[in-house]
Amino acid sequence: MRQSFKSITPRIPLMVRSLGVYALAIGLVVAGQFIAQSTSRPVAAVDYRPPVVYGQVHYVIEGTPTKLTIERLGMSLPINIGSYDSSTGSWTLSDSAAFFASNTDKPNDYKGSTLIYGHNRASVFAPLSGLAVGDIVKVTTDNGYTFSYSYSHDADIKPNDTSIMNEHPDKPQLVLMTCDGIWSTARRAMYFSLVGVDA
Repeated sequence: MRQSFKSITPRIPLMVRSLGVYALAIGLVVAGQFIAQSTSRPVAAVDYRPPVVYGQVHYVIEGTPTKLTIERLGMSLPINIGSYDSSTGSWTLSDSAAFFASNTDKPNDYKGSTLIYGHNRASVFAPLSGLAVGDIVKVTTDNGYTFSYSYSHDADIKPNDTSIMNEHPDKPQLVLMTCDGIWSTARRAMYFSLVGVDA
């Protein structure tokens, strides 16, 4: 008499079958992790220090700028607090100092845009015509920090375009702005990325 398939199949205890399933699952997880690690791309180095985070509070290094230095161009300028009057379209200006636009972000190691502007005169920002990509500008703050930024690119903006004061990038940047063009009718914005902070 022919035996049924069920009758000739050896009985495997339930515990042994369960252990086999667990072992197979663990093997698949380990193999998946190995494949993911071997095919993942290396993480790119960041060009700024992120803030220390405790709970939900960000402890950010920041300060009010007081001095700007570009050694290669022989520039060293005091920085005063400045503002833009939208009713007259005028900026706070001086022949001997640069100005921090107080409605933009203070220099910090987290994110945002710091705008510092000045006259296009030999005693202020005229030497910026000699900037080269990679030049380092240092901004010293009132609480003893020195923020170093690397020059990347320019942008031409219209005199009445104030959107530059509303930029909020995810990485900290510095923007230097001065007059440009015939009769100073244009504006030149120079963009820098944070590369380090020294105390």
